Amino acid sequence: MKGSMKNKATAIALAALLATVTACSNSNPEKVSQSEGQAAETAQPSSAASEENVDPFGKYDPPIKLSTVKIFNASDKFVPGETADKNVWLDGYLKDLGIEMKVNWSVVGDETGGPGEQKLNVSIASNDLPDIIPVNSKQLKQLVDNDMAEDLTEVIEKYASPQLKKFLAVNDGLALKTSTFDGKVLALPYVASSLDAASMIWLRKDWLDKLQLPEPKTMEDILNISDAFANRDPDGNGKKDTFGIGLAKDVYGGGLYDLNGFFEGYHAYRNLWLEDEEGKLVYGGVQPEMKQALGKLQEMFLAGQIDAEFGVKDATKVNESVVSGKIGLFYGQHWNAFYPLPDSFKQDPSAEWKPYPIVSADDKPAIPSIGTGVNPESVNGYTAFKKGSKHPEALIKLANYYVDKEYGWDTGGYDDDFHQPDPNPEGYIRWRLAAVYMSDPGQNIGIYRGVKAALENNDQDALKNLQVKSNYDIYNRFMENKDPASYGNAKWAGPKDTALSILDYYDSQRLGISDQFFGSKTDTMVQKQSTLDKLQLEMYSKIIMGAVPVDAFDQFVADWKKLGGDTITQEVNAWYESTK
Repeated sequence: MKGSMKNKATAIALAALLATVTACSNSNPEKVSQSEGQAAETAQPSSAASEENVDPFGKYDPPIKLSTVKIFNASDKFVPGETADKNVWLDGYLKDLGIEMKVNWSVVGDETGGPGEQKLNVSIASNDLPDIIPVNSKQLKQLVDNDMAEDLTEVIEKYASPQLKKFLAVNDGLALKTSTFDGKVLALPYVASSLDAASMIWLRKDWLDKLQLPEPKTMEDILNISDAFANRDPDGNGKKDTFGIGLAKDVYGGGLYDLNGFFEGYHAYRNLWLEDEEGKLVYGGVQPEMKQALGKLQEMFLAGQIDAEFGVKDATKVNESVVSGKIGLFYGQHWNAFYPLPDSFKQDPSAEWKPYPIVSADDKPAIPSIGTGVNPESVNGYTAFKKGSKHPEALIKLANYYVDKEYGWDTGGYDDDFHQPDPNPEGYIRWRLAAVYMSDPGQNIGIYRGVKAALENNDQDALKNLQVKSNYDIYNRFMENKDPASYGNAKWAGPKDTALSILDYYDSQRLGISDQFFGSKTDTMVQKQSTLDKLQLEMYSKIIMGAVPVDAFDQFVADWKKLGGDTITQEVNAWYESTK
């Protein structure tokens, strides 16, 4: 944080590619060290693995037998005839890999604390585990503490395909580090995009042009735009009935009408643990930069730039103001291109929404917060292998198989038979039936770059990726006839001034900062975190609405520390020291 904190992106040295995993310093600590769109180009098999000529997709002959369990979401729908025990993935494992997979049990309910988590907790407690174990971070820690998880370091090094290695290396391999204990990789993370969590600014460009305002390059520009949108009649109806910035009651949750990007313009991170100048982790939500950002928001609220009723309005209610043309500025995420902006376009086709990167209040760059590349709370956040079971390398082969069938555009491994039907009016899915799965962390940026290459350079190879081809076709359809049904995709993946163009900018500039605490919840977090979170949201809201002076932030910090924050900080730093 300014004056007391240095932003540090975690770097992971993959010695002989994942032979060992160690934390190291980054010469440019405020920036993501590895491009999400072009990760791990140096990820090559070690010489030892090459000499052994290991086949990442090698088939067992005779077949081997492995077991797993499945935890589904209540909304999951499968093609008639396909079940947890009988589906295209299990058939493929046996046919192509020589792996006969048995599903010991399956259950519906993947929510935190739900039936799936509870049932697996019983299995862990009774040591009645399958070979392949889907777990969340807390359950993974239980396996590790009881020496029940197999060390996967060597088998990842030897057996991971180039494509899987690329996925694991994104964001300096931070997702993999979350499953590393004492230098040993003890589970395979469900890798996902970290950049997708980055904030961006959504603005009515037609309003900017009408009021002759410059596009935002600084936080001062944003403050001026907010003032003008509230006071200079941007909708031209002669009434003072517009707001400067959209905000919902959750203040900073959900990626829509939240303030994360605004805070980050002041280098304030409301829920990240970041390293200070002494090398200790401190909680961003109680740092001085946050007080400065909240003070600006209070000024905006008292000046009438923020809806006085925002404290009781959820995102759905704020949508009404956006669609009806009363809000022309808000902070959100890339998916806002699909919601709520298409409804705004349907209501008023002249409403020209344009995304921008977050901007800074000073001469330092604004760095968006991004994810770790894994959801530690998910019951499928990690996949461990039962210690002592035979063939731990089979877990990596299963992961290779999945990413090849799902994302093997370049390898030729992509296979429609493993995807949901097309067309798919019933909403059937197949990916959840796989024993091991993960998403391509560079998928969205890859779509953007592919569409851009096809449109601007007539790159036909880019269209081999069917996701690129689909968005390319939709974009062209929108440009031809302004089809409202195509608006969301066009505003998301088009070649210029679109949501993914902002993520591509962050990626190419290596901008992003991740939470430096990625362990399981500490004991005091389990007991006190919900109370502290409630206290934080209440105080932020009160300050913004002018119900208390800005200096009340100081008392909030004192209360936060006394009510458990200091103890949590000690626990977090004890964990941090253990990872070094």
